Formats: sequence, structure tokens, C-alpha cells
Amino acid sequence: MAGLKVRCISTKPYLDEGQNGQLMEGQFEGEMVSLTINGVYEVLDEDDEYYRIIDNTDDDYLYPKVMFETVAP
Repeated sequence: MAGLKVRCISTKPYLDEGQNGQLMEGQFEGEMVSLTINGVYEVLDEDDEYYRIIDNTDDDYLYPKVMFETVAP
């Protein structure tokens, strides 16, 4: 886990993956104002669906992995 970095590709946490693999609006609306599109964040922990990162508020929270892409080391 050490050193894993992710780039924010969406501030909409409730995206669903469509049949062709593209992201589409899910059942909830809204945006996360504590993240920046294209911002790079260090992952503190992860499970199957979520990353725990320190966001723009300097606190750590769980965010759905679908909102991020991994950054090559």
C-alpha cells in the first residue's frame, strides 16, 4: 500500500459502471467539494470498493474507487 497514489477523475461519488465499462450517473446526485479533479492523493488504506485518502480538508475519508485512477510510480 505504501506509496500508492491516485488521481481524482470525478467528484461525483455515486457513479455506476455501465455495460460497456463507462461511468454513468447513479441513483444519487451531488459532488464532493473536498476533492479536486486531476488532484493526486496518497492512499492510506483500501478495500474492495474504497480508498481512504487525505482530501483537501486535510482529513482522511473513504471514497469510492470509481472516482479515481491509479498514478504510475
